[in-house]
Amino acid sequence: MPTSTFLNLPEEKREKIIRAIKDEFSRAPFDKVSINKIVQAAGIPRGSFYQYFADKDDMLGFILLDYQRLMLEQVKASLRAGDGDIFAAFVGILDSMIRFVMEEANSFCRNLFADIKVDSSFYFKIPRDTSAKNVLEELKPLIDFNMLDVRDEHDFTNMLDILLTICRDATEEVFLNISDCEKAMQKYRQKLELLKRGFMKNKEQTSYA
Repeated sequence: MPTSTFLNLPEEKREKIIRAIKDEFSRAPFDKVSINKIVQAAGIPRGSFYQYFADKDDMLGFILLDYQRLMLEQVKASLRAGDGDIFAAFVGILDSMIRFVMEEANSFCRNLFADIKVDSSFYFKIPRDTSAKNVLEELKPLIDFNMLDVRDEHDFTNMLDILLTICRDATEEVFLNISDCEKAMQKYRQKLELLKRGFMKNKEQTSYA
């Protein structure tokens, strides 16, 4: 993660560096990303880069964390809009991701997902640490548990882990083949429907497929 030196930079300078990093990821896949091009575009000395990030992996982790935070906010917004329906919220996540890939430079998305380093880390998984507990605590008040057949904490975390996994896979499919995103969305909705049948108390629920 970035150093305190980077985090304490004036916002305008910090945002300029972040934009330079994202532009470079749009230009090249991870293994061909050039720190020289980033520092030139950001207007900073090369030595300053290493005062901000340990290496390219550290830089990538920071950019991914930024998107992970955005996704968490999308989950929370979808839960509020859907009266706590976690399955409806996950439909909304992929809708938002499709809008994102259409609005952002498509090459940025393709380059991220083309590298194996990114595939397993893009989504905020549920690591067994304090930050993971914080994520779960943020989501819990927004979820309507009365509609779910979850009997303990393990049921809930396992359900969320499954949902995140299929959402990650669907998003990767969309990013790598945006021209066929409708097919990816249909398959994703079908998987959500199957999960919903198992986790919902009321079996007469609305279909997402």
